[in-house]
Amino acid sequence: MSQNPPTPPSGPNEPGLPPLPPQQWQDPAPQGHWQQPQPHPGYPNEPGQPGQPGRPPKKGLGTGAILGIVGGGLLLVIVVIIVIAVVVSRVFAGAAGGDSGGGSGSGDSGTASETVEAFFTALSDADSETALGLISQAPDDDTLLTDEVLAASNELAPITDVAIVDDTTENGYGDVTVSYSLGGTPVTAEYSVDDYDDDGWKITGGLSYLNVDRFDGLGLTVNGQEVSGTEVQLFPGTYQLATTLPNFTLTGTTTVTATEPFGSVDVGDIEPGLSDAALAQFRTLVQSAVDACVASTTLAAGCGLELPATLDDGTQLTDGTITRSISADATVTIQNMVPTLSYDNPTLAQGEFIGSVSTSGQCTQNGASGTCDVLFGPSLGAPSIDMASANPTVLWD
Repeated sequence: MSQNPPTPPSGPNEPGLPPLPPQQWQDPAPQGHWQQPQPHPGYPNEPGQPGQPGRPPKKGLGTGAILGIVGGGLLLVIVVIIVIAVVVSRVFAGAAGGDSGGGSGSGDSGTASETVEAFFTALSDADSETALGLISQAPDDDTLLTDEVLAASNELAPITDVAIVDDTTENGYGDVTVSYSLGGTPVTAEYSVDDYDDDGWKITGGLSYLNVDRFDGLGLTVNGQEVSGTEVQLFPGTYQLATTLPNFTLTGTTTVTATEPFGSVDVGDIEPGLSDAALAQFRTLVQSAVDACVASTTLAAGCGLELPATLDDGTQLTDGTITRSISADATVTIQNMVPTLSYDNPTLAQGEFIGSVSTSGQCTQNGASGTCDVLFGPSLGAPSIDMASANPTVLWD
């Protein structure tokens, strides 16, 4: 049986608009639900009018959108904070400086030129800790790298008028040339610098070397500090060499300067020697030894004057009958002897060759006995004495 479709609901048209076309009725959905008629395109419905659906209500943002916006805002704030922290940390790092590779003081003084200036300022202030803190590597020997030694250096010749002449640094390394006055004497030197670790510019090396092997055992002091071994390191400055042992002196240019980074201080003009009292003692000891040996009547007289019982030609000498004597020239040689100190053993004073000794004695040759002169017999050689010994003894070469 057929059934007419129901008449669709209608409402009053809005004044001034053409009449709405009739709505087309559609069959109910298979599930038997009623389908809401759609509004006519192009004719907005006004809220509150009967028969027309109103505008859909505005909806707020979903939870996901809100979280996304909040998260993005927080991320932006975090990025800003990180940027500020990095900038501030770099500013403070530049001001405070990094740790030293060669000392306990602060090593960062800003630019390479400022580091070299700070180094020389520390030297002039006798501040060894700060000076060492501006050097990239720890020294091999720090015996003379002290405030006391620096203070003595400044008294001998103060460091003044420090000025940077040239700065050729880039990419973390280079050279800085500095000029200064050392006790009124102008000095210009070039210092290598580096900033490989971005912890502040440091001076590469910056120290000089002093070879003290030549003075080993002499109680050597440098600016009042006793040193030993073969080599020590020095800050730029002025140094006085001396000895603490009373038997020894140093002559020549005993005040030296260190002005070249990695350079060796010239001590070639310094000669160790015996004090006046030690020189007199040396001559007395040699003369006493010669007198005792010459006075001996035995074959084994000592002082290098020993004789064999049988000479090369078969002559036999009678022990206890030997007579020896030295010339006047030999006596003068002993009285005027000026020994030198051994290069390998500076405490060993070495005299010069004295000369021949006249020798005779009772002898037997081809069954005949008598007094024989020993021709081409042993002579007195060169005496040596360790003048640092508590019991100095004459040795013979």
